[in-house]
Amino acid sequence: MRTPASRRRSAPKKGPSCGPRKPTTDSTRRVEFTDTSVSIFGWPSRGGVIILSDATHVDFTFLGLSTTNPPLTRRSRSTVTASRGDDKDQLNSGTASSANDTGGLQPAEGKEEEGDEDEEDAFCQLLLRLGAKWWDNEKRYQFVDHFAAGIQPFVEDVEEGRVAEPTLRERRWIKVGWEHATANASAGGGGFWILDCDTNWMGIVEEDNLVPADAAKVKLAKTMEERCEILKGMGARFYAGLEDYENESTFLRAWEWKWEGEIGHLKKVVDS
Repeated sequence: MRTPASRRRSAPKKGPSCGPRKPTTDSTRRVEFTDTSVSIFGWPSRGGVIILSDATHVDFTFLGLSTTNPPLTRRSRSTVTASRGDDKDQLNSGTASSANDTGGLQPAEGKEEEGDEDEEDAFCQLLLRLGAKWWDNEKRYQFVDHFAAGIQPFVEDVEEGRVAEPTLRERRWIKVGWEHATANASAGGGGFWILDCDTNWMGIVEEDNLVPADAAKVKLAKTMEERCEILKGMGARFYAGLEDYENESTFLRAWEWKWEGEIGHLKKVVDS
């Protein structure tokens, strides 16, 4: 989609003072800090990387991650692990127990995570339920991140057709609040509120559905209940369960249908 020059967002000639982040591919990474935000990473067995950008205390609590000693790798202390046996199936069906309100996932108290594939996939599903994005690979995530920041070389790469512009799912701004702070997908486990908006990256696709001017208000929530109240006040929609949400312009239910990347293949990485 080529956007008329009159609708393109102007971009600065230079990037941020700290410069673009250097691409890394550490599939053990869990939490990453920058000078302005926190991101949480998941590494699905299908490939690619699932990233919840601009994560808050509410997200960490939902995922069972420590905020005072956040795990930098998924093998660190204070990460979440899934119970063995039937918990993975329960998570998928929405009948998991509400231990720690994370759909049956338990914090690993003083235990080193073994990198079990099923456990990581379960964690990835929880990330998606918070509005995380599923990137083809980390290089693609870094590129879109720099493009969104308006760094000129990355903007020019897209405008001149050298790199694919962000897809609809890649460009969305999404915030999700779960009632009763539960990750259960069944109607009986509590529904969720979702605010799903378009951004102004390289033109506007949905003029009547742009990111609210007061979007940062969501960060004020101290609990998931407060997040739901804030989202309701911002026009979010309510769904009784994941099965009622049929919008594939987000990754919320991507675990059910995603086997290919957005612009290529889902790159599989090897633990380092």
